Amino acid sequence: MSITLTDDYIIRLVKEQDLPFILDIFNECVLDQSTLLYYETVTLDYIKEWYQSCHSKGYPAIVICNKTTDQPIAYAYLSSAYPYLVFNLTTMLAIYISSAHRRRGLGRVLVSELLNMAKKQKFKNVIVYIASTNTASIKLFESFKFQYCGKMEYWAYNFGRFIDGLTFQYIIQETNVQNQERPTFEPFQEGEPYKFIN
Repeated sequence: MSITLTDDYIIRLVKEQDLPFILDIFNECVLDQSTLLYYETVTLDYIKEWYQSCHSKGYPAIVICNKTTDQPIAYAYLSSAYPYLVFNLTTMLAIYISSAHRRRGLGRVLVSELLNMAKKQKFKNVIVYIASTNTASIKLFESFKFQYCGKMEYWAYNFGRFIDGLTFQYIIQETNVQNQERPTFEPFQEGEPYKFIN
């Protein structure tokens, strides 16, 4: 499958006015009980805090929008995998897509863009955690040659059932940091123009 957007969509960085739409996408994923393992939907304040955290910590967040309305129908971002200095070169990737727009190749576009961003930011390792029930995400990341690292049995208990968790990783071979005294990535510069590959 080609990793390109059709004329119906555009891709860009997240803006503050996108946050109510991102809230709707996030909560829809909560309610489907497989994409996000939450018991309750979240508030707009939760999404605002996430957005501010991306900005302050130097991680990119992107959206795919309806070209006519500029309304986000999918979003994705990189974030800290673990809150310790030794893990600074590892980043976690997450994507969320509105149910009405799934299975149209948007996930492939988002993953492709974030892997390109991760390379530019000099990350060494990109990881994803996936519920074993989320077969679409498993196939998506396997198609990008993410390596399966293992299964955590009884990882989560969600709405009356245990769900196993799967870990995948993507090693960025181009990143060479052997001479760094302290592991640091290059923070994403929100104010600077960014050229997307799609």
